[in-house]
Amino acid sequence: MDITAINSTPKYRTIIVDDEPPALAKLSYLLKDYEDFELVGSFDNADDALESVREVQPQVAFLDIAMPGRNGMELASDLKSRLADNIEIIFITAFDQYAVSAFDLDATDYLLKPVSKERFQKSILRIKNTLGAPSTAPPAGSSSSPMLHAFGKLEITGTSALQPEWRTAKVRELFALYLQNRPHGVFRKNLLDTLFSALPEEKALSNLNTCNYYLRQFLKETGTDISLKYKSGYYSLDLGSVTCDADLFADAEERAGSITSGNLDSILYGASLYRGKYFEDVKCDWANLLRDQYDIRYASLRVALASYYASIGKYEESAQQASLALEIDHFCDSAWRILLHNYKEMADKTHYDTTIANRDAAYQNRGLAAPPLDV
Repeated sequence: MDITAINSTPKYRTIIVDDEPPALAKLSYLLKDYEDFELVGSFDNADDALESVREVQPQVAFLDIAMPGRNGMELASDLKSRLADNIEIIFITAFDQYAVSAFDLDATDYLLKPVSKERFQKSILRIKNTLGAPSTAPPAGSSSSPMLHAFGKLEITGTSALQPEWRTAKVRELFALYLQNRPHGVFRKNLLDTLFSALPEEKALSNLNTCNYYLRQFLKETGTDISLKYKSGYYSLDLGSVTCDADLFADAEERAGSITSGNLDSILYGASLYRGKYFEDVKCDWANLLRDQYDIRYASLRVALASYYASIGKYEESAQQASLALEIDHFCDSAWRILLHNYKEMADKTHYDTTIANRDAAYQNRGLAAPPLDV
């Protein structure tokens, strides 16, 4: 389903590397739906890809991990070195045990084979947000403090210190749980039930104390003033001077209730911070509902922006925002309605008819009939 917005965004030079010809063909096919991604190289081995770097200067690379010879992770490291980190890496593999290592290499995304069209669209959205799609820079006059990212990879950026590695996956999950429960904190018994329910209470408490120790050590090494506090049985996280992307996103949602030319940049910036699933690299079932809710909230925010642009006659910008909503939620009928309205106002029958067909296809893929829309 091609829901790429019509705009004049410059093309992103893209390469794909996979030792399996069918996989190369599949990726090439998926990329065809996105006119702003230009496929400048398709390689079945890492060495040929590296030899092409100087000539094609790729900005995006889809890399298979399990390749003979130099594997995808080694290739990613070499590409980042030769391009001074000016490249977005998306790993594709059939083996999910590589996920944590992939994010440790600062990958933009990680896709499991077989790659679905829907999951590929989400990856494209993340790349656009990371590569500097319009209005992703902080608004003028905003704070330049370090930022804690809850969307996509859980990490802290904007500090002078080299970010430490998580001691264990459980320490990372504990930090995510503290972050989710700001500012009130989490009761210790609830922590034990959430993280160590399979262990005897004494062993669970010992594990919690150990994780808290390693978390405090981690925070000291981040170069920030984030701290973990304990009082009356509750653990709470104090971010100090660090900004959290989820807070800026929520602020954008609140402002979107009344969008004006004065607050537009702040709302666009808040929306752009949604660079992936909430706590995407944290394996925790307790966050699954939150992840789905944030997807819906993100789509709603883009719809609000699309409605604003349509109201002032900027139909191409409106179409772009509606398309971003649909990349997350194919059944967001308010976004489909805005797209159809835009193309109707622009007397663009071709895109109007294509949009109807795309919407029908989205529903048919779920075995559903698309309900009628009033435009």
